[in-house]
Amino acid sequence: MFEEEKVEDLKKEFQAIKDHVKNQDTEKVKIAFFGQPGAGKSSLINKIVGKKVVDTGVQTDVTQEAKIIEEEEMILVDLPGYGTSKFPENSYFGKFDPLQYDLFLCIFSGKFHTADTAFFCELKEKQRICFFVRTKEDEIWEDDKPKEELKNTISSDVAKQVGLDKVKVYFTSSKDKTGIKELKDAIWNELEPAKKDKFIRAVKAESMENLEQKKKACQSLITRYACLAATNALNPVPGVDVSVDLGIIMQLFSKLRSTFALNDSTLKEMSIVVPLANNIIKFATKEGILILLKNFATKMTVKEVAKYIPFIGQVVTIVVGYTIVKAAGESYLDDCYKLAKQIFEDEMEKI
Repeated sequence: MFEEEKVEDLKKEFQAIKDHVKNQDTEKVKIAFFGQPGAGKSSLINKIVGKKVVDTGVQTDVTQEAKIIEEEEMILVDLPGYGTSKFPENSYFGKFDPLQYDLFLCIFSGKFHTADTAFFCELKEKQRICFFVRTKEDEIWEDDKPKEELKNTISSDVAKQVGLDKVKVYFTSSKDKTGIKELKDAIWNELEPAKKDKFIRAVKAESMENLEQKKKACQSLITRYACLAATNALNPVPGVDVSVDLGIIMQLFSKLRSTFALNDSTLKEMSIVVPLANNIIKFATKEGILILLKNFATKMTVKEVAKYIPFIGQVVTIVVGYTIVKAAGESYLDDCYKLAKQIFEDEMEKI
């Protein structure tokens, strides 16, 4: 009777993790950008993500609807002008529901605008997090005045406009990437743990520390997907009496490659000079995944089953399937991380 209860407890635990994975996949990091046309919001979005996800050079006007950019598990939204004839203050929050976003970035490149002040005050009243970002840092200059003095003046002006004693202004330049890492680190610090992982996986790594953060975030992803693949058994693994869902594993491996910006063209280019890239390509297919799973199955099955001798049937197959998929996922992650690290080091040498 006791062993049956243990089996049921294990089944419930796996089901709870499975449900948690599904809920996690529906939750995305949501960041809203607001500010005047021409302030450089689109360029900044591209720099945060690390690739072109929105067109630049075309000014948005106050009549435009919200521009939504989805990248992996992150949603970036360029909100239209606040307090305009089309989007008046009294109906703005009802139409765009800004409170759904995790945090806000107020973007400006020249004089701080009164409409931005009004919107910030609304956010402050509702206790929302807002960063002030002065773009085009490379264009800040004035005869006979040091840049730091000019930055302090800008920060003081923003504080005065929004009615605060002091504010932190992030100075960025999409042209030379000034301040991008600092801004991304600040965003990451303000997010809740689960969304930290989603954010760091979605944005470009600006340092070795970021690559390590990506790897750590992927490890928790592997744990969840391994459980999901094992409890949704569809495809038998050759050489062992265990089935897993190959579609879920392919989805996991795709997320791992995307996290480290290892797209098809990058992998093809690197495969010529780095043998590791060939492994990443090889194990991206269902056939390759089955080979990888079989390799780990022959090494781990006996050992893992021995741990759970009292638990027969479905629980054993789930435990073994989970263990095999987790080991294969960690191996694939290690390859992706090593290749991304080499690419990053090569890029740093060219600077």
